[in-house]
Amino acid sequence: MDITNLIPRMFHRRLLIIMSLVFVGLAFPLVQTARLTTTRHAELLRAAESRLVTRQWTPSVRGNILDRKGRILAQDRPSYDVAIGYDVLKGTWAAKKAEELARGNRAQWSESGPGARKLLIERLTALLDARVESGMAELARVAAIDRGRLDALAKEAVGRVDQLYDAIRDRRREDMIREAVKSAGGGPDRVLTQEELRKIESVASRPIAEQQRAVSVLKRIPDGTAFELQMIADGMIELPGASDLLESVHDPDKLMISRLPGVRIIDTGDREYPLDSMTITLDKSRFPLPMRSDATVEVPVEGVAGHILGWMRGRVFREDQERREIQIANDPVFAARVLTSGGVDRGEYREHDRVGSSGIEASMESRLRGLRGLRTQHLDRISQPDAIEMLPASVGSSVPLTIDAMLQARVQAVMSPNAGLAVVQDWHGTPNPTMPVGTPLAGAAVVLDIDTGDILAMVSMPEVSRRLIKENPEQVFDDKINVPFLNRAIAKPYPPGSIVKPLILTGAAQHGNFLRGQTIECTGHLLPNEPNMLRCWIYKRFDQTHTEQLGHALSDAEGIKVSCNIFFFTLGKRLGPEAIADVFREFGVTQTWNLGIGPEYPGSLQVYGNKRDLTMGEAIQMGIGQGPVTWTPLHAADAYATIARSGVRVTPRIVADAPRAAPVDLNLPAWAVQDAMEGLAGSVGEDLGTGNHLSIDGIRDPIFNIPGVRVLGKTGTAAAPDLKFGDSADDDGIGPGPNDVVRSGDHSWFVVLVGRPNERPKYVVSVVMEYAGSGGKVSGPIVNQIIQALRDEGYL
Repeated sequence: MDITNLIPRMFHRRLLIIMSLVFVGLAFPLVQTARLTTTRHAELLRAAESRLVTRQWTPSVRGNILDRKGRILAQDRPSYDVAIGYDVLKGTWAAKKAEELARGNRAQWSESGPGARKLLIERLTALLDARVESGMAELARVAAIDRGRLDALAKEAVGRVDQLYDAIRDRRREDMIREAVKSAGGGPDRVLTQEELRKIESVASRPIAEQQRAVSVLKRIPDGTAFELQMIADGMIELPGASDLLESVHDPDKLMISRLPGVRIIDTGDREYPLDSMTITLDKSRFPLPMRSDATVEVPVEGVAGHILGWMRGRVFREDQERREIQIANDPVFAARVLTSGGVDRGEYREHDRVGSSGIEASMESRLRGLRGLRTQHLDRISQPDAIEMLPASVGSSVPLTIDAMLQARVQAVMSPNAGLAVVQDWHGTPNPTMPVGTPLAGAAVVLDIDTGDILAMVSMPEVSRRLIKENPEQVFDDKINVPFLNRAIAKPYPPGSIVKPLILTGAAQHGNFLRGQTIECTGHLLPNEPNMLRCWIYKRFDQTHTEQLGHALSDAEGIKVSCNIFFFTLGKRLGPEAIADVFREFGVTQTWNLGIGPEYPGSLQVYGNKRDLTMGEAIQMGIGQGPVTWTPLHAADAYATIARSGVRVTPRIVADAPRAAPVDLNLPAWAVQDAMEGLAGSVGEDLGTGNHLSIDGIRDPIFNIPGVRVLGKTGTAAAPDLKFGDSADDDGIGPGPNDVVRSGDHSWFVVLVGRPNERPKYVVSVVMEYAGSGGKVSGPIVNQIIQALRDEGYL
C-alpha cells in the first residue's frame, strides 16, 4: 500500500521519518541500559561497591598449648615479613601484565596489526614499570629503609632463589641423563642424542615453586609498619595513562592496580616453646652404688615434650584446605564459628601460613588456628567518611594437656646419657659387642595416673631437639639406628617379656584355666624330655628350679615374684592360642588410643607378615611375653593400671579436655587381682624378687631406695630381634653395610605401681631400654629416679 494514502501530508511523512531515525538512534542505548540494569545489575553493583568499600583482613594468633598446671608449652610470637613477587623482582611482571591487558581489550586487539600490538604492549609495560617503581619508593618510605638498601635486599632474595633453581635444575638434568642411559640399556659411556638432550633440558629447566610466589625481602618488620603496608597493598588505583592507550574498556576494574604491585605482607610469626630447653639438677645420692655420691649433676635437656607437641611447617598443602572444607561442610558448629555472614572462612589457608605438621600441633590444628578479623571502611558515607566497621580477630583456642612439663623434663633428664643411667655400664651384665660400655641407650618411659588414665609424662629417647632440626636436620632424620623422631612410647613395637605375667595370671583365672589356691611345680624345663627347650631362667643360669629354691610348688603370687617361666609356660599352654590372644586383646593389645600426638602402634598377636592362626607352641611362648606378641610402653602402663583398678580399663588420654571413653570392666576374679598385686609387691619387696636388688661385686644394692613410698612392680628381659640393615643400607663403606647387625640382645623392661605407704597405688611407671639387657639392672634404677621425680614434683 502506498504510504501517501496513509499519510497524505508531506509534513507528517517527514515527521515520521525523523521520529523513526531518533528511535533507531536511541535503540542501542536503551537496550544497553536494560541489559545493565537487569542481566548485569548484580555484577556492576559489586564493582561499584568495590570502589566505595575497602575491606582488609587482620591477622590472628594461634592458640597456646598448656600443661596440666597451666604452664605454656607452645605460643605464638607475632612477626611479619614483606615479600615481593619473584616476577616483579626479576622485572618480568610488567611485560606479562601489559600483554594481559592488551589482549583483554579484544576489539582493539583483533583490529590491530602485529606492529600496533607490539607498540601497545611496550607502552603499557612502561606504565606498569613506572607503577612498580612508585610502589617500591612508597614501600621504602613506609618501611623507613634506604631505597638503595631495599634494592640490595631484593637482589639478594632473587639471588637465593636463582641459586636454588640452578641447583635443582642441575640435579634434575643429572638424574634424567642417568635414567635415560639406564633405560636405554646402554653402558655408562653411552652418548645421548641432541634431541634427547634437548628434551631433558626442557624438562629440567621447568620453574620451581619458589619462582612462582612472593619472596621475603624485609624480615621481622614492626607490627605497626606491617599493618600500614597491608592497608596500602590492599588499596587499588587505576593505572595512570592506561585508559588513553586502551580503547572502549568495558570493565574499568581491569585497569585497577595495587598501590604496591607484587608486595605481600606475610605472617612469619614464630611458634615458641618456652619450656623446650632447661637444665635439671639430679641428686646422685640415690643412684646405683657404682654411681652413688653426695654430689648433684646438672643435666641439660632439649626438646622437652617435642614428640608430643610436634612441629609446624611454613608451607600449605592442598590437603590442608581440603580437610578444612570437609570439616566446615560436616560440622555445623565449627562452620558457624569460622564463617562470616557472607560465607567466607576467616581461617582459610593462604600462602606462607603456618600449619601444624605433627603431634598436637597437627591433630588440634582446627582448634588452635585463629580466625582473621575484618576491617571495613565505607567511602560513600559523606557524613562519616572515616567510619570503620571492625570484626575483631579471634585468637585460637588453647589446648590443655595432661602432661606435667616439669615432670616430663625430669624424666627426660633421668634418661639422658648425661645422667649416666641410660648409658651402657660395665656393671650392667654380660658384655654386648654391639653395645660397648659408654653407648647411649635408646628407650621410652610413660607415667600414668591410675584413677584417671591421664598421661603425666611420656618420654622417648633420643629426644628431638628443635635446635638440632634447624641446624643439622640430617642428624635427626638420617639416624637409622636411633631414629630420634620416632615416639617409642607409642609407635615402636617391643616384645614385652616377663612384665606380662600378671596379665596372664588374671586372664587364666578369668577363663577358668587356673583356680584359686592352685600351685605349679617349677621343673626347670616344660617338656620332660627336652632339657634345652622352654627352660626357666633360673635353670638356664644356675641349673636349679624355683621349686627347689622355695622348697615347694609355686603359688600364683610366688610365680610372679620369682618370675618363674615354667609357671607361665604352663598357663600359656592351658589357655591355648585363642584364649591367650583374647587375654592380650582384653588388656588393649591390637588397640590404639587416638591420643592425637602421632602414629600409634596397636600391638600385634601375629608373626610379622603372617596372618595364620597361632600355634600351641606360640601360645606357650606368649605366656612369658615372647613369641608373636608385641606392644608399646603405653600398652604396658595401660595394662598395669587396669590391674590396679581391679580389672577396669580406662583409656589413657593426653588432651585434658578430650572426651572420656566409658570404662570397661574385664570382670577379672578379685582373688586373682589380689594375688597378682601380692606377687608384684614381692617382686620388688622381697629378697627373692627379681626386682628387689642389684648384685654388684657381691654386694646387694636395693633398686628402690626412695623413702615414703610403696612400690609394686615387675622386671622384664625380653629377647629382641637383631637390628640390621638390608639392601637399602649405605654402600659407600662408611655406614652400616647390607645385613650388618648393629644392635642385638635383650630389651630391658620395668613396670611399677607406686603410691604412698598403706595406700593403694596412684601411678604407673613403665620403662623400656632397647638392647640394654637386664630389666632390673638397667631399667630399675631409671624407674627409681622417676619415682624420685614424682616426689620432687609433689605427686608422692
